[in-house]
Amino acid sequence: MKLALISLSTPTFNNVRAASALPYHLILGAKGFWDVKIDIYSYNINSIDNKTIKQVESKLGVKIHLLEKPRWISWMMILHMMFLRVLLKYPLYNYCKLPQQCINAIRASNPNIIWIYGEELAGLAKHFQGSNCIVTMPDCESLYYYRMLRQPWATLKLQQIMKYSFVYWQYKSMERHFCKNDITYHFVGKADAEFFKMMNPQAKTLFLRHPLYAYKNKEIKFHQPRIKLLFTGRYDFYCQHGSDDLLSTLEKSNTSLSPYYEITFLGKGWEKWNDRLINTGYLSQHIPFAPDYIAELQKHDIQVNAIDIGTGTKGKVLDGIANGLLIIGTSYAMENIAVETNKSCVIYKNNTQLVSVLQEIPHQIARYEAIAVEGRKCVLAAHDREKVSKKLFGFFS
Repeated sequence: MKLALISLSTPTFNNVRAASALPYHLILGAKGFWDVKIDIYSYNINSIDNKTIKQVESKLGVKIHLLEKPRWISWMMILHMMFLRVLLKYPLYNYCKLPQQCINAIRASNPNIIWIYGEELAGLAKHFQGSNCIVTMPDCESLYYYRMLRQPWATLKLQQIMKYSFVYWQYKSMERHFCKNDITYHFVGKADAEFFKMMNPQAKTLFLRHPLYAYKNKEIKFHQPRIKLLFTGRYDFYCQHGSDDLLSTLEKSNTSLSPYYEITFLGKGWEKWNDRLINTGYLSQHIPFAPDYIAELQKHDIQVNAIDIGTGTKGKVLDGIANGLLIIGTSYAMENIAVETNKSCVIYKNNTQLVSVLQEIPHQIARYEAIAVEGRKCVLAAHDREKVSKKLFGFFS
């Protein structure tokens, strides 16, 4: 089998400066059961150096061809003039073009599948009419901004409303423009696929579970005398609002929770909350970066994810479940992951409910350890990367 992948970013195992490591792991999955030759055409917007590119080529058994972004995009970035995006009808990277020599080379190689990664590049499929073409979106960006516009906390100011409305219009216009009925649009979010289909009825959409990146087996047994509670990922816009509300509640519940829990923040930006929890009597630490993320992850028992906006699949949540942690989170955090509340994870609706669960866990440890065991079992079965790759590329094999 031959694949030609066109991507904004260069695939890496650990998602270096890119939206996702999804292409890397789908390629690994495909290599697990097919003899497949893959040429990757990358705009390298994640600025991977030549040495690392060679390592990726060797590890995946692929050839990476670097493409140039339009010079005006590079100059906009250098001169800090990104505000000029408001003059564009479509999102910025939609204006990346594929050189004719690359189009000719791809056609000449006669691949079984043209695989495009990234919604902004979906329009490049027009160069390969009559070929088997898959666009891994992987999320529906217009759905993200549609959801943002429904959040009371995200629409308090007119400036916010104008910003999200404009970007929603950009993505919706782009999706309407590039959508064709002979291309498969692949999503890792069920609601993403449904929303895209609703907006573009002619579209052929495909929802598949997000593949696992990495996991190691571990015995699921909560630490004593204090259970180790973990917050992961960067303290950023996606989780800031929900985390602030949650951690404020933990602050106020310190007398009932601090004797039973030790808290770790793994990721950048949590300094303020780490200090505040220490000042209210919790044992707490902040680790901005862990060289071995999985090893650090598995030192803990419970992962809390207070994500209150987003689309697609949350990779940090998936990693936590697969690596033996009990995951407690919002419905957005668990979205598109093959788990069920109180059976293989715990989904909370408000902070009062979460505190109640945290108060209960130390007195029902065996029950919650069993939920973590079931969560890992479900995720390892449903999110296996070879299984996902086979479903994706098996359409045309």
